[in-house]
Amino acid sequence: MPTTPPPAPHHHPRAYAFSGQSGGAGKTQGVVNLGIELANRGHRTLIWDIDPQRSASHLLGYQDPPPGHATVFNVLTGDNKLHEAIAPARYRTAAGTTDAAFKAIPNLDLVLGTPEMADAEVTLGHDPAGILWLQNVLDEQLPADRWDAMLFDCGPTLGILLLSVVLAAPHVIGCINDEYKYVIGLTDLETTLDRGRSKLRRLGFHAHIAHILATNIPLDTHGNVDRKAGAVTDDVIKAVRNHADWAPRLLPLIRRSIRFKETTVKQRPLRFHAPNCPSLDDLSAVADALGFPRRNSTRRDHR
Repeated sequence: MPTTPPPAPHHHPRAYAFSGQSGGAGKTQGVVNLGIELANRGHRTLIWDIDPQRSASHLLGYQDPPPGHATVFNVLTGDNKLHEAIAPARYRTAAGTTDAAFKAIPNLDLVLGTPEMADAEVTLGHDPAGILWLQNVLDEQLPADRWDAMLFDCGPTLGILLLSVVLAAPHVIGCINDEYKYVIGLTDLETTLDRGRSKLRRLGFHAHIAHILATNIPLDTHGNVDRKAGAVTDDVIKAVRNHADWAPRLLPLIRRSIRFKETTVKQRPLRFHAPNCPSLDDLSAVADALGFPRRNSTRRDHR
């Protein structure tokens, strides 16, 4: 009797969870602009907007989900499937709220965010297997070979929601900005992940801070931290570079630019709002450091 050959192993996207305990750590700008950089290089990328503030969704063309469209919270609760919560990432090209006011970004998709994610901690806490929600979704619903990379914009908390995300996406990028509180937050994030590895090891929990992303850093013409423009920021970067475990994980610095703040108002990510901004060179260096080469051509699956 003939046997059925086992299914061919499918491509698993490289996944990174961006986390920081305090708001303003640069998570969303890092996720969105790095996602666009990867997509521009030809890597099909899926951004998950986990943060209740849904800033990633706003930057990528969705102030609110389209009527009747599912969100990441609906996927978390099991009320909708993953494919129902995905929308093509886009940026604003004209005034208005219709689709005609936006242009799609090739190779980039978005799992729509929602303020309802503020209730995720309670929702997951009431479910004995709640911490496995994302792992189950990825195992059962992620289309084979659809994306090359997934970036998770996590909220500024260190509870069960974060643990559930990094259980499925164990390579964590700790985000810091230009204040010392972010260094303290990085320590707290490391402590949280240590506890997760201790208490959840039977679930295969092995999340760790794989990289550290520093944004809003004043740099001089030589690419060094300009202490005159920000002494506290210089102390922050020195604290990371003097830490034996953190120093090798520090990614290329993203320089300070007012253009980042403008992108939120304009609803146009940096590449489309200020294509000559030097910060784009820094984002390119981050993509290089993460090992995402430029491909000869870009492609996008047809829908």
